[in-house]
Amino acid sequence: MYELMLRGLPEEVECVGRLWATLSSGGRCVGTHTTFVCSLRGCLVKLAPQVVRPQYIQEIPQVGALRALVEGQDPESLVEVASLVYRTLRECGVLVKLVPE
Repeated sequence: MYELMLRGLPEEVECVGRLWATLSSGGRCVGTHTTFVCSLRGCLVKLAPQVVRPQYIQEIPQVGALRALVEGQDPESLVEVASLVYRTLRECGVLVKLVPE
């Protein structure tokens, strides 16, 4: 499971939308660009808002968080899809943290 820490910047919202576009181009997604479930290569990717109390990350207020959960039975597909999610988000500057489920 990944936790996406958002500061409310427009480019962060655009980045999450880019993740939706990336996953839907190779699979099937339902929902909106910030709350969705996608099926890709035998895995499910779920993205949803998480309720958090305000925190500060590097002295910048964190205004919201999303959780991205990747589930699957095939270890190779699971690692491949989880890496795609992580790489897509990190490439456009979203702070991503791996957290235990």
